[in-house]
Amino acid sequence: MKKATTLAIVIAIATIALTSCSGKKKIWIYTSIYKEVIETMREPLRKALPSDVEVLWFQSGSENIASKVNAELAAGATRADLILTSDPFWYYELKQDGKLLPYTSPASKAIPPIYVDPDGAFAGVRLPVMVIGYNSRYFTNEADLPKTWKDLADPRYKRLISMPNPLESGSSFTAIALLQKLYGWDYFEKLRANDIIAAGGNSSVITRIETRERPVGIVLLENVLKAWDKGSPVRPVYPADGTIPVLSPIAILRDSRNPEMAKRAYDWFFTKEAQEAIVRGSMYSLIESAPSPDHARSYAELRSTMMPWSTEILAQMYAERAAIKSKFSETVLR
Repeated sequence: MKKATTLAIVIAIATIALTSCSGKKKIWIYTSIYKEVIETMREPLRKALPSDVEVLWFQSGSENIASKVNAELAAGATRADLILTSDPFWYYELKQDGKLLPYTSPASKAIPPIYVDPDGAFAGVRLPVMVIGYNSRYFTNEADLPKTWKDLADPRYKRLISMPNPLESGSSFTAIALLQKLYGWDYFEKLRANDIIAAGGNSSVITRIETRERPVGIVLLENVLKAWDKGSPVRPVYPADGTIPVLSPIAILRDSRNPEMAKRAYDWFFTKEAQEAIVRGSMYSLIESAPSPDHARSYAELRSTMMPWSTEILAQMYAERAAIKSKFSETVLR
């Protein structure tokens, strides 16, 4: 483990050194936004910044980005100027450690205050949501479908359900944190009795739904919609007891080498052009006037059935995250 950590630090230092050898100013964006969405953003963002600024992207999963940034910070500084991932708890941790540059962007004023850090450390730039996914060829009778999260605890869904591992997936952790707040740990005891699989990420859940290994899943809506677009039989159920919001923030690192350019790039992500690109990527915009993703409910309809979210709820879940993960492991993964 020590050797791996040392190697990560050496690589981080070397990478930072190499990227400083060019004449252009560089803005590095680390993001879990899908690659195809980034491709539609590259040119518009480049045009929104001065010609002597080069925008560079690092795309990976939220957990990988957190590991990379943390390794770079351990080496002395990260090359990331902006981060956009789907793990609000990591942002809260970075804020607590003083690693984020406070910035209250005028462009983010259209975002509901519940999705904006009161100290300006980060703001929600998109809104993935967790829903119930199912295989429409397996469930040919709508009456057989689960209508709520609570329904998943019914024995008739035994050996039919899977979810991402919340120890590895930020979106899945948000789901279990809010579900245990709503129904307590007895609910997860019942999911365990139903032989739920909690493994991999959201794409693994989609695969298990498609192959009928587990034709029901707790999964991100965007993964369902992308599968649907490709002709998959996977469809969503918006649970009547509350769709689960997974805040995906944007933030500037405190040690950004180009903070003013980073702020301009930050502002751009709240423009109509950027938000429409996010929606085309099957994610919701937090700006109410924006369209909704194809095949999805309208944002207004979604909001009326969404579980409560606030900066206070985020802080509470962050404070309890270790205990929640431990209890989930004990209850479901044992």
